[in-house]
Amino acid sequence: MSEKTGPEKQSGTQLWAGRSSGNLSSIAVEMGESISLDIQLYREDLRASLAHARMLAHVGILDRAELKAIGDGLRQIRQEIESNSLPLRPELEDIHTHVENRLTEIIGEAGKKLHTARSRNDQIAVDMHLFVRRACAEIGAVWIGLLESLSKAAAREIDTILPGYTHLQVAQPVRLSHHLLAHFWSFARDLGRLKRAAKTAGDLPLGSGALAGVNYETDREFLREELGFTGIYANSMDAVSTRDYLLDFLYALSVFATHASRLAEELILWNSLEFGFVHLPDELTTGSSIMPQKKNPDLAELSRGKSGRMIANLMNLLVNLKSLPLTYNRDLQEDRQPVLDSYRQSLLIGRALQAMIEGAVFDRGRMRAAVERGFATATDLADALVSERGLSFREAHHLVGNLVARAAEHGTTLAGAPATLREAVSPLLKDDEFYTKAISLSASTERKVSAGGTAKHRQEEQLQHAGRELEVWKDFDWRSPDLSLASEDR
Repeated sequence: MSEKTGPEKQSGTQLWAGRSSGNLSSIAVEMGESISLDIQLYREDLRASLAHARMLAHVGILDRAELKAIGDGLRQIRQEIESNSLPLRPELEDIHTHVENRLTEIIGEAGKKLHTARSRNDQIAVDMHLFVRRACAEIGAVWIGLLESLSKAAAREIDTILPGYTHLQVAQPVRLSHHLLAHFWSFARDLGRLKRAAKTAGDLPLGSGALAGVNYETDREFLREELGFTGIYANSMDAVSTRDYLLDFLYALSVFATHASRLAEELILWNSLEFGFVHLPDELTTGSSIMPQKKNPDLAELSRGKSGRMIANLMNLLVNLKSLPLTYNRDLQEDRQPVLDSYRQSLLIGRALQAMIEGAVFDRGRMRAAVERGFATATDLADALVSERGLSFREAHHLVGNLVARAAEHGTTLAGAPATLREAVSPLLKDDEFYTKAISLSASTERKVSAGGTAKHRQEEQLQHAGRELEVWKDFDWRSPDLSLASEDR
């Protein structure tokens, strides 16, 4: 078969040609490259390469001079990448090949020895494991900052009363602290899921080779200790083909994004003219290109929008994996896009929500007025009729529903309903002292004395609990890998 010529022919040498001629068509190069994404893994790849070189020297495959040359070369490559002076060549496909190609250019034949006893299959596996551990530590720090902002806002707004909603209809009065802490606990659970993802990425895959192990007496325990892993994969086929740790990572980020979207949606609603519960600072909003009066909550809208993208990233990888036979298949190269994208988006969303919570000014008057307009203490009145007037709850429920309907017809609230209107519904409602006490907003919140309720002393307990939770997370060791290239030779 004759070779192709013209624009579809890619000239140049392919480092991993093997039995192939190494001459790839332009579409093969374009479709096969991943360097445009996995250049973001350069720190992980360089650190894992240095650990591998040290292990090879430890078992006698490299001599001391070769190890030093490789270490110096890897440090030079890192400088070149960080100064944007290392050319990225699509025909070299990935970060691993770029590193080895450049290392050989710098130090000569010793650079070619680095790939002894490893495969690109276990290379990308160890890079992604290291990345997930680093990413969990970075994301965790941002989410902890969000928890702090919610906790501080809750403490500040403990005496602010607003409507609690079901079906987006005014339901019962709650303290704003209670509402904010509900979001706090959702995000705290997200940290628990992130912790699990970091733990799942704690086993070392490097040393598994392509799939079956390697033909050398290597020391994987040395590698485990060198790279700070907590364990070693028991099965080399599993090690190079599993992406469970990435699914755990993407799942944790997807649930966070779902929680973030719910908070963002509330900020969007509350910032509207119709609600008017919150005012966001100018620096966190944007104007309209045509309507000068607009002040749009773009950060909240973008956070809400990005949540769908992050959920799709999880689905992307799940569908990719569902029919793959063991072990490595090129399909797995597609894991980088969803993982790297969700990593970045989760950091952006966490920072955006924290900024909005810290900058939010809550309109306490509008919130209180909404509680009153929505007849939010109707249940309290029914309960008072049960406990103090001896009605069954079903009777009380019907009676108060009738009162609400009458008040709505007259354009008034429960607090504004005159005694004549109340008496027309039932003589039991005529007593001003009984009635006023029953529908009091502050009294309503104070009656919710069950654990986890909105009564002030329960809120104070919850804030203390939240404080302890925060301290636990601040002290948590994410075991983020050390990706520095220390110059010591072992």
